[in-house]
Amino acid sequence: MRDEQNPVSEAAIWIGADVSKSTFDAALARCGQRASSPLSELPARCFVRSPEGVAELLAWLRASGVAPESARMVMEATGRYSVELAAWMAQACPPLSPAIASPHQTAAFIKSLGLRNKTDRMDARALALYGVERRPRAYQPPPACEGELRELVRYRDFLVQQKVAAENRAEEMRDSKYVQRTMRRQIRQLERDIEKTEKEMARVKQATPELENDIELMTSIYGVAFLTAATIRAELGDLRRFEKARQLTAFAGLNPSLRQSGSSVHGRPHISKAGNPRVRRALYLSAMVAIRGDNDFRNDYERLRAQGLSKMAALCAIMRKILVLMRALLISGKPYVPLWKNRPQLQEKMCLEA
Repeated sequence: MRDEQNPVSEAAIWIGADVSKSTFDAALARCGQRASSPLSELPARCFVRSPEGVAELLAWLRASGVAPESARMVMEATGRYSVELAAWMAQACPPLSPAIASPHQTAAFIKSLGLRNKTDRMDARALALYGVERRPRAYQPPPACEGELRELVRYRDFLVQQKVAAENRAEEMRDSKYVQRTMRRQIRQLERDIEKTEKEMARVKQATPELENDIELMTSIYGVAFLTAATIRAELGDLRRFEKARQLTAFAGLNPSLRQSGSSVHGRPHISKAGNPRVRRALYLSAMVAIRGDNDFRNDYERLRAQGLSKMAALCAIMRKILVLMRALLISGKPYVPLWKNRPQLQEKMCLEA
C-alpha cells in the first residue's frame, strides 16, 4: 500500500491491547524490548472498553512515566469492538495512531514466543512486543458511506445464505403441509428482504458520487455486475491505495502459494486464501460469466488451459486479472475497453459477423 505519513518509527512505547466486548487489557513494551525477556515483567492493566476506559488508560500511562504522545497502540481485529476502541483512542490522543492487526499474523507471532499460558493479559503483552518488532501501520477508518455499504453487502450475504438453507430444508420436509406453507412463506420473505437490501445498496451508491463513479467503472468490465462491484468496493475499500497490483492480489488472497521443502514439492501452486472470502466468491462468479462470453477473458482462459493449467487454476488467473483490471480502471478514471476494439482488423471482422 501507499506509504502514508505515519509516526511508527518515532514511537518509544508500544501498547498491546487484548480487546473483548466489555473490557480490554493493555500492556506496555519499550522499543528495544526483546522477546526473550520474561513477558510477566511487562506492566499491564485491565480497563473498561469505553471512552472512560480510554481516559483511564491515558492517566495510567502518565502515572507510569510514559507520555501518550510518544506511544503507539496495536490490537487484533475483533470486529466492531476493536474498531470502536481504535476510534476512541484516536479521538482522545491522535498520536497513538492505533493499529488493527490481522489475527492470523498476531496468532503466528504469539505462537512463536512459546508461551505456556494463554490469558488476556499475556496476549496484551505479546501484542505489545508484536508492535515493537513489526511496527504495523495505523488503522485508517473507512468513510461512513463505505461502512454503510459494507454492512449492506454483508447483510445481503447473510440473507442469501438463509434463503439457501431454507430452500434446502423445504426440499427435505415434504410430509407436513403446514411446514411446507411456513417454509415457502419464509423463503418469499427472504426474497423480499434481499430485494430491499439491494435497493438500499443502490441508494447508497447514488448518494455518494465517488462510490457511484467507482462502481460504474468496475461494471464496465465484462462479467462484473453491480453486486460484484459493490462487494469489491465495500470489502477492499479504495483500490487506488494499493501501490502495486501484487499487493492488492495478496491482500485479497489471490496470490499463488507454493509449499516446498528441499526436493519435495507438496502439490501444485494454489491461491493463498488469506484474504476476504466474500471478495473471492464475488470474483469467482464474475470470472465464470466472463469466460463464457466472446471476449479477451475467454481467450486468456483457453490459452492457459492449453498450457496445461487446471480449470480452477486458469479460473483463478482470470479472477486476478479482473481484480487488477478494476484497480487500473479506478486509477485511470476511464471505463474498460476490450483489446479487440483497439484492433481495427478484428473489429471490422466482428462487425461483419454481427
